[in-house]
Amino acid sequence: MSIDDRVARLLAELPVEPQFPTQGATLFIDLARRQVRQAYTPRKVVETFLAGRGANMFYLHRLLDETLDPTDPSVPLIFGSGVLTGLVPSAARGNATSWSPESGVLMDSNAGDYFPSFMKMNGLDHLVVYGPAEAWTWLWLGEGRVEFRDATPYLGLDNIDLRDRMAVDLDGTWTRDLAMASITRAGENQVMSSAIMAGPKACYARGGTGAKMGSLKVKAIVVQGQTHDFETAQPYKPYNKTIAMKLLGTSVVKHALRTMGTPFLYKPSRILGAMGTKNNQETTWTDQLDAEHITPYRPGMDGCFRCPVNCRPLNHLNDDAADKYGRGDGPEYVTLGKFGPNVGIDRLESVIRLNNICNDLGLDTASSGSTIAWAMELYQRGIIGTAHTGGLELTWGDAELVERLLFDLSRREGFGNVLADGTRAVERGHYPAEALKYRMAVKGLMQSDPHDARILKAFALGLAVATRGMDHLRNRVTLEINARVNDDPDFKAKLYGAPVAAKPNVYETKERAVRACENVYGVGDAVGMCRFTTKLFNSPSLPGLEQFSDQIANVTGLALDATALDRIGLNIMGVERLINQRLGVRRSDDTLPERWFDEEIEVGAYKGERIDRGEFDSMLSRFYEISGLNDEGVPAAAWRRELESVLAPA
Repeated sequence: MSIDDRVARLLAELPVEPQFPTQGATLFIDLARRQVRQAYTPRKVVETFLAGRGANMFYLHRLLDETLDPTDPSVPLIFGSGVLTGLVPSAARGNATSWSPESGVLMDSNAGDYFPSFMKMNGLDHLVVYGPAEAWTWLWLGEGRVEFRDATPYLGLDNIDLRDRMAVDLDGTWTRDLAMASITRAGENQVMSSAIMAGPKACYARGGTGAKMGSLKVKAIVVQGQTHDFETAQPYKPYNKTIAMKLLGTSVVKHALRTMGTPFLYKPSRILGAMGTKNNQETTWTDQLDAEHITPYRPGMDGCFRCPVNCRPLNHLNDDAADKYGRGDGPEYVTLGKFGPNVGIDRLESVIRLNNICNDLGLDTASSGSTIAWAMELYQRGIIGTAHTGGLELTWGDAELVERLLFDLSRREGFGNVLADGTRAVERGHYPAEALKYRMAVKGLMQSDPHDARILKAFALGLAVATRGMDHLRNRVTLEINARVNDDPDFKAKLYGAPVAAKPNVYETKERAVRACENVYGVGDAVGMCRFTTKLFNSPSLPGLEQFSDQIANVTGLALDATALDRIGLNIMGVERLINQRLGVRRSDDTLPERWFDEEIEVGAYKGERIDRGEFDSMLSRFYEISGLNDEGVPAAAWRRELESVLAPA
């Protein structure tokens, strides 16, 4: 069945009017015919998956043809905003969903800044973009219209220049009346680690989103103006003040996120002996990259649409007007780790500059940094040499080399063409099969977080079972090592709804913590809440299911209590696993890099730790059991029928 037939069949089932207050439309944007059709997500789907990431999965499940290739334009790219996006403090986020060109499994990436909120403020919950465009196109959205415009003048432009040109051409100001999701030349060139930029720094980053958008020949999607006047079910703004005060009064927000941003996480990982270094061959690095050392280069903090936290550090290296990389946005903790210890760089100024370059080139820093580190270890071990690299010596800590590699990668020039294929370098004949032993990836996706998880067993399980690959934002059990466990033996039971072993390096009961986190984070993505202001990710005191329930009722009128929302989080994971099953994912893919099973950590209080294969397999089985999954990690028969009755009703 063609994509046109799939869309037509789906449209015949969808309502043509909103199903509850504040619901936005879903636009089906056919690039081949330059045609736009509109409908709404059925109420039953929203009650099962909510919006954002959740309803994105509904649309992907219905429209995906797994017999194609991820870069086929008949595989849609779906943007979704959460139920509360743009309306509730810190709910400024949305997801971009498809089949990943990078990993070959589910692609689902979350972004904040302004684009998801501008979608919502223009009465749009989802954009489904598909079809073979005749020529490079950019989409303009505003005033209830969609316009298809010629993108030829913007081809080859990276993020900084594209944003400057677009602002002038549209006579607008970013964050005030313009928001954009766009790709750079890396996306045009199908670089596997290319991102969709939704602001000054990489936003929809994971899974090759830029390559997917590039496969559709879409350079940018611009939303102009905030036009929608929402009529909510109940007054919600007074409650927003309560949520804002809860956020700002929480210790991790007040003393870390608001003052230095996510880099505060570097120091605890370093001290623990769990900071991935030189492609995770080592697990600690210099204190010169601790967050307090960034302060002299931090002129201020920025934030996403209507977020009171402002957790994004700005940077200022120099006043040279000719140096576009002398100032920028970031670095975040992930970038600090991936372009510091993971490639052996110990100079903070170099890390900041590489961060700014990645933001301009439109690169996912997690995958790009990991890909370079992987190549460096292969070179170190003699698995590849200068004959492979075009004469380049891949030396740890060489910041100038890394900078060159980033530019070559984005242009697919020289050895950059190898790096541009990312985790698929072996599959595409660039490296021998032996190289897979040193690839820090799960399900074809390089690790997102620089934290080495051989100590924290729940963290390790979460990385293994994450539906989009080796990514901590699906289910990271951050509080696994919280000091309060020693003072309150019931602390973890209160957090996760069932007893969880206090010690971070034991396996028993850790599946319960992963299950709880996966549910809460799934709901967080479906309502549009930032992960760093969601309960369980960094603090037990931040908004969780109870607060989400209250706000959903205030804004939409939907009565979904904490128990119902917990089930929705499980449902989102369930449909993602159904999609992955169609893409060939099985139990054997819910695993970890070989290094973590075979090699012990050599430093710190947990020296000698690794992942025991037998214990891990038992923990995985227990996770499947409490998650309603069968032995292959797919929803068991009764639950599958329940999900499919909503996904594809008879």
